[in-house]
Amino acid sequence: MMTSERNVFTLFAWLCAELLATGITFTKDGYPIFPESIMFNCNPNDIKDMIDWRNRNKTKNPGNTVVAMYMDDKFLYQRLFHLEQDLPEYKRFLAVAGFDLSPRIGMDPDLQRFNITLSMMATIWLGLHGVRVIPNWRIGDRSTVPALQAYPRNSMFAVGTLGCSHGNHKDKDYGEFTLRTKLLITNPKHLLVYGPMLKRYATVLNEFEVTYTQYQEYRRRSYDAALIRKAA
Repeated sequence: MMTSERNVFTLFAWLCAELLATGITFTKDGYPIFPESIMFNCNPNDIKDMIDWRNRNKTKNPGNTVVAMYMDDKFLYQRLFHLEQDLPEYKRFLAVAGFDLSPRIGMDPDLQRFNITLSMMATIWLGLHGVRVIPNWRIGDRSTVPALQAYPRNSMFAVGTLGCSHGNHKDKDYGEFTLRTKLLITNPKHLLVYGPMLKRYATVLNEFEVTYTQYQEYRRRSYDAALIRKAA
């Protein structure tokens, strides 16, 4: 059972012990290696919707919906501290897109790696307990690129673009560089995109012949639906 002392370090230690006890190994850089057995490996056409956790009850059919753990860190920590309690809820859905603690550019590199590793371990923990998972594709600065070695190649990946689709020219250039790096290392068979995507990134995916499905963020689609109702 998870310790009652609620802080991220005891959570990290608990998850690490849980994974090691089931035979999960780690890369030389300390990232947990995803076993192929827990990965969602169905036809992308089986996925009819993708929705974020906080709006999950708005989906009509959880059985063909991927629930995405894209939210502010303060809310995401709450979910990480309730993994065991939330497990039945995760199992209602077709699959879960991995946790997404922030590894923002400019953040201390050790904290970036800590957040990525914690997110990975929590995602694997779900997979080991009967939840089909789709790894979250997020990394931080170049020091975190080795995290991509922890994923099986030719897998399905998920990415949330909310807050990341804008920025200055330099940000967009770095985003394209990161995208190309991810594609070269992981060679995904399909990508699930939750939120808006720049045309230049779509061009890169087409260049690499990576298929993708883009899902409009729930708040955006509900806002658009309200405008349509108002116009009618």
